[in-house]
Amino acid sequence: MRINFGKYDIPATLQTLIDLANELGDDEQFSLCFNFYLSLENFRYFNTPSDVVVFGNTGMDGIHYGFLTDYGTVMDLDVAPIVCVSPMDFDRPTRIIAKNLREFLQINLTDSELFYNQFDCEESYAAAKNQWAAENANSLYQPSENEKLLKTHATKFLTDHIPMPVIENPYRYVQHIELERQRNVTIPTQDRIGIVTPVLQGEEHEQFQIHKELEPDLQLLREYFHSAPVASCLALFKDIQLNFIIKDYPNLFKVVIAAMINMELFDETNRLLEGI
Repeated sequence: MRINFGKYDIPATLQTLIDLANELGDDEQFSLCFNFYLSLENFRYFNTPSDVVVFGNTGMDGIHYGFLTDYGTVMDLDVAPIVCVSPMDFDRPTRIIAKNLREFLQINLTDSELFYNQFDCEESYAAAKNQWAAENANSLYQPSENEKLLKTHATKFLTDHIPMPVIENPYRYVQHIELERQRNVTIPTQDRIGIVTPVLQGEEHEQFQIHKELEPDLQLLREYFHSAPVASCLALFKDIQLNFIIKDYPNLFKVVIAAMINMELFDETNRLLEGI
């Protein structure tokens, strides 16, 4: 767990969830209540960003949730943006889905499908919800009275122990969160998460081209990491990780790790070293 969290303490909101999981004493019961499993160890895929601290997974297709630390610049994970990583979506595995864990939990109670599905418009999402509701109503499997009581208990536990805001329109909320992120981005990245570290006065960003079908020139890459602004290097880390399973490219992996260590990104380095 220490490799996953790095310098960060477990935030208070997450600790409350851990306390509930311990009370329930069963991972499946927790998942039944909240539509995900707690994952506090290093649950990572090759395209899980190195600046993400994972806290949960859905149990399907490797989809997992985490705190976006923006390369360690977030001071407290309780205020960190929440991302959903869908590792099988190779072109865009990572999406920002909530402003913080409390708001994530509020939406997750009723609209968790918004986190890992894409809809053309609000009407499409409403239609999908109606279809899912009809399918569930006609399903041979219906929740037992015990399962209903368990979910009621978990929801009450949350509302009693975690101050969660009212979010009237979850679909619009998720759309707004993504637009708000883009307004704060200083350098865009191919995964569309972007970098929020500022390009300082006197610095100039020049993109290093990365493409999954062309392994980068390692000497040029070393020179770039040596001379480019910090924000530019952070953006390049994300583009490389999106396009390459870097552990399959040992020489590229060494260059990336060396650059991260040189920039004192020790937590991010350890996550890459331990990741899948």
